[in-house]
This record gives sequence, structure tokens and C-alpha cells, in this order.
Amino acid sequence: MLIFLFLSQCSLQTAMECLWGQSTQPGSEMRVVHALRIEGEIKVDGWLDEPAWADAEPATDFIQKLPVTGAPATEQTEVRILYNSEYLYVGAYCFDSAGREGIVVNDISWDFYTLDSDGFQVVLDTFDDDRNSFLFGTNPRAGYFDMQIGADGNAGNTNWNGVWHVATQITDKGWQLEMAIPFRTLRFPNKPEQVWGINFERRVRRKYEDSYWSPLVPPYRLGRVSMGGRLEGLRDIQPGRNLWVKPYVIAPVLRREGDDTDFEPDAGVDVKYGLTSQMTLDLTWNTDFSQVEADEEQINLTRFSLYFPEKREFFLENAGVFEWGRRRDDPRPDLVPFFSRRIGIEELADEGTNVLVPVQGGGRLTGRAGPYSLGLLAMSTGETHGIPGSEIAVARVRRDILSYSDVGMIFTQKTQGGDTGRTYGADLHFNFFRYLDINTYALKTDTPGVEGEDGATNFEVGWVDPLIQVYAGHLRIGENFNPELGFVARDAINKTSLELELTPRPGEKIPWIREFNPSVEIDYFTNPDDVLETRRLEPRFSIVFSDSSNLSFAVEENFERLDEPFEIRDGQFIRAGDYNFRDKSFSFHSNPSRPLSFEAGLNSGTFYDGERDGYELELNLKPNYRLSTALSWEYNDVKLPSGNFSTDLAGLRLVYAFSNRMFFNALVQYNSQSDEIISNLRFNFIHHPLSDLYVVYNERREPGGEVLERGFIVKLTHLFAF
Repeated sequence: MLIFLFLSQCSLQTAMECLWGQSTQPGSEMRVVHALRIEGEIKVDGWLDEPAWADAEPATDFIQKLPVTGAPATEQTEVRILYNSEYLYVGAYCFDSAGREGIVVNDISWDFYTLDSDGFQVVLDTFDDDRNSFLFGTNPRAGYFDMQIGADGNAGNTNWNGVWHVATQITDKGWQLEMAIPFRTLRFPNKPEQVWGINFERRVRRKYEDSYWSPLVPPYRLGRVSMGGRLEGLRDIQPGRNLWVKPYVIAPVLRREGDDTDFEPDAGVDVKYGLTSQMTLDLTWNTDFSQVEADEEQINLTRFSLYFPEKREFFLENAGVFEWGRRRDDPRPDLVPFFSRRIGIEELADEGTNVLVPVQGGGRLTGRAGPYSLGLLAMSTGETHGIPGSEIAVARVRRDILSYSDVGMIFTQKTQGGDTGRTYGADLHFNFFRYLDINTYALKTDTPGVEGEDGATNFEVGWVDPLIQVYAGHLRIGENFNPELGFVARDAINKTSLELELTPRPGEKIPWIREFNPSVEIDYFTNPDDVLETRRLEPRFSIVFSDSSNLSFAVEENFERLDEPFEIRDGQFIRAGDYNFRDKSFSFHSNPSRPLSFEAGLNSGTFYDGERDGYELELNLKPNYRLSTALSWEYNDVKLPSGNFSTDLAGLRLVYAFSNRMFFNALVQYNSQSDEIISNLRFNFIHHPLSDLYVVYNERREPGGEVLERGFIVKLTHLFAF
């Protein structure tokens, strides 16, 4: 009803402007900023008091993306670029009419969540290819955020960390910043004069306002470098030899159930070398991931495998080169031909549990050569728990075609215990009219002793503009498709999907609402004989308010055909048959930038041949930018003819930042399905750029108090750059 009320106030000529909130397109003229070369260095202290800053050309006149697309930013921002032979310097004045009182900062942890604070970001398209870029961001308390971006914003890696420096100052007029980015941190062509793509973002959190120097329209963010501006004036710069050596020493004390305490000191090393200005070789020996944060527990009431994201640094860096498919924000993909978590983690066949496998070492070659993007990976793992070691190889290549399209191939191989499994395939991505994406791929696997029905194909088309997001796709996975190094949610299926979402923005017509989000998703699964197995229909209606809080309602209609009984928990089965069930859900998320915020959700409905009620609650307390706590609880009450049961998933997360280089993180979780309390406590001191001291305590125990596993780890790394 609210949508029709504000649309009724618009004439036919202005209807589209009303839907977008303002003009639908940014200015067509490309913006240009010039870098000024200096001979000395800039003291990175947040005060832009060196004379060179006043001499540099300012980038100004930022344009809102939201809340009023195309309108001038309500607060002034001035950005200047300096450089010498070693560093690119970025300086910005972020003026604020509310002075110190208007600034919002609630997090300075490394790679802080940028949407909840005032902030400034710069993106650098160093190859000027409208595809790949580096992003660096900060907030008024000098938090660090950096990432690699690929596919013109469709692929991002926030776990990439580069060597760079930032300092900020808060004043009565707002805040200001200085960044120093070493050229050796970046990749760029080896030629005397450089032209880079560039853009800047300013966030004023109390107004929930995002503005850009080179204008963008929703739903795009800063990584959409094809819509950025141009940086000129860079001459006679070199990326350096780019040789980094990073050794580590570790002193772990481990105790497992029924075992004595073990003290197992160890050491290893990572090496990074820039073979060319565009190609990087990474080598690792005796690789260790003991400092990695524990996975967030999940409750599984389905008959399919859960998907856990990769968190290990070696596999995350340059991960965008190995990306497959183009769909963003997909927490549980249907198919991934190369899933790096399959390296160093193996399943015990007789117990159905995962164990860590020692990674002996390996290498990775990633980068670009003209229009080609290349990724090669080779790893070797050792024997453990009777599981033989393995030899792993991955190759991924993509070639840019047309303006924003590409074609690629992938190959993976895993040799273990005398058997070799392979996956190979090709993919094609087209982008037309800026908003239209067409993607298709074909894959095949070779598994010893298996013949036929070992392929997978996919075709999808999507349109994403400021008002409409449409996606349609068809995926087929053969019953013998077995990617040894991949992830498949469910095999032997044909899946047809359709998604439609509208994002009308009322603007000044309803100022307390940022946007409406009516949407519908349809998934239709059949088996290889085209017999229906699963059907899901989910209409949803969401409202995003002007302070970023949001309210959502949804109804999910499900059909499931079980050809055999489904074990929903140990010893309890749902019998074979056809089931229709419906679930209704409601959720509300309050403004997360407030010192106290919460998320609440509930769902209720039928579930197979019974009923299910579910509740979710998360409380977040951020009294200042140093301390952040989150308490979460998820509960399911399931009533079935075969018996009633409930599940609990509880978690406590605490983060304390002593500074922007020293942090303490705690994550304590209880999962009733495994009936374990899992604790992960980590202290991290970044004593030198990309050099860390970790003190980690891990524990698994039963609710009654019996310790199942316990470990205390001290790990020291140091980066030597040449």
C-alpha cells in the first residue's frame, strides 16, 4: 500500500525518477584527478600540513548514491593524491557540519565492518582494465580495511591484506586522513607513464549516506571500477622487486581426550616473489593455520551437506583468480569446482567427522598476462589418521573479451592412495548494457571406476539495475559428477531457479523509509528422470528504514519427495514419501551502528509430516569503538510423529581492540546437535606490517564439563620485504 501511495504522487514523466529516488543515471562525463609528484616523504600522522597537499589538485563534488541518488553530497569531501618513488599518498578532508559530535565509529578491528561507521575508501584499478582493483578504507579512528576486487565488483576478497599505512585526526570541522600505499603492495604495468582507474567513497553514518566522487547508482558499490574515474600523472614508478619472506615459529601445547599433553614446536615459511609486474609466485613450506578463527556452528535440519567458508590466509589471497560463477552474496552455492577447504581437511569414512591433515607445502602462481588472468596451484598433504597423503594441482585461466566479458577454463587433480580424480571445464561470461549478465559453464569429472553421467552444466541470466534485479538459471548435475576438490550441495539433479526483486525508493515522499524490497524466489529440482524432488516458493517483503534498520516477512512453500527414509537426527527418521509444508517467518534488525542493537526472528509452520517453530535472537553491545560483544541464540522446536525434539545453537562473541594493531577475540559456541561447547580465544598483536604474534586457546568440552580437546598455541611471524 505504501508503494502505491508514493507512486500515485508521480507523473508518468517522473515515475522512474520516483522509483529510483532521483535521476537514474550518473553523469556520463568521466572524472579525472591528477597525482602530484614530490621528492621527499609525507609524515603519515593525519595532519595534511605539508605544503605539497595544498599544491595538489583536489577531487571534490561528491555525488550521493543513497539516500537521494544523483544529488550532491550533504557534507563536503576533498581528496588529493601525491606520490614519490616509493609511495602513493592519499589525503582527504572529510568535513562534517556536526563536528566531532556527528562522527560515528564503533569498530577499529582489522577489516572492520565498514557499513556501520563513518568512513572513507579509495579503489585503484591499476591495470585500467575495468575489472580488477585494490581497495583501501579507514574510519575516523584509523581502522584498517583492505581487499582485492575482481569481475568489476562481482568478486571480492576481504581477507587479502597488504602493507600500507594510515593515520587520522578528528577536528571541530570533521575528520581528516592520510594514507601511504607502497607501490610494491600493488600490481601494475611496467611502463613509464601510468593511467589508473580510481574512485572514492565517503560514508556519513548518522545520515546513512553514501557518496562517491565518480557517481554510482544502486545496487553497485565502490568495486564497480568500470564506473569510476581516472588517475593521471603517475610517471617513472616501479612496483619493486616484490620479494617477501615470512617465516613462522610455533609452540603448541595440545591435549586430546584420553591422551597425554603434547608439546610440538614447529616452524615454516612463506615466500612471495613478483616474477613480473603482473605475475606473483607464492611458495609455502610446512604450512600452518593454527591461528585461524573457528568456524561458526550451524544447525542442519536438511539432508544435504553444510557449506563453511574458507578462512585460511594462504588460500584466501588471490582467491578471486580461481572464482567460478558470477552470483554474489550466495552463502551456500550449489556447485563449486574448486573449493580450497578440501585441501588439508579430510573426512574419516567410518566416523563421518572431519580431521585436519598436515599441509607439507606447495606453490601458487597468480596474475595477469595481457588479456589473460592465470592461476596455478600445487599442494602436497601428509598422512594422518590412516588417511594417505595427497598431491593436488589446480589450473584456472580466463581471457578478457569484448568490453566487460570473459571466457575461461579450469582443471583440478587430486592424487591420493594411488587413485587420481580430475575435474575440467569451461565457462563464459557476457555483460551487455552494463546491467545484463549471461553466464554458462560445463564441467566433467574423471573418477576411477566410474563411467557416464559425470558432467554438470549451467546457464544463467541476470539483470541488475537500480530498480529491478532478475535472475533465472538452469543447472544440471549428473549422478556420478564427483569433483574431488570441489563442493556439491546435492548431486543427480536438474535445478531451475527464478528470482525477482524490486527496490523502489520513495525518497522525500516517505522520508523515514529508504527502500522497499518485494521479492520472490522459486527453485524447482527434478531427478535425472525429470521426476520432481523439491519445489520451493518464497515470496518476501522487506522494508529498509532511513536509519538502516529493516523489517522482513516471508512465506516459504515447500514440496519434498523422499525416495528413502531421511535421518534427521541420530536414530530418528522421516519416512519415505511426498511432503508439502509451509513456513511463515518474520525478522527485524535494528540500526547496527547504535551502541545497543538487536536482531530477532521467528518462523512457524508445518515441517514434513509434523510442525516446527523456530526463534532467533542476537544482542549486540558496542559501548565504544574498542569493545564489541554479540550474544546469539537459535532454537528449533520440532514435533514429528516419530518423536519430538529441539535444537539449540548459542554463541558469545567478544572483540576488544587495544589499538588498531592489537586485538583480543573470543568466540564461545554451544551446538546441541554435536552436544559440545567450543571455545576459541585469540590474542593478535601486529608488531610490524603483516607480521603477527598470536596467542590462541582452543577447547572442546561436553556440557557436563569433561574436556574433549584443548590446545594452547603461541605463534610468531615476521615479514621481511626486499
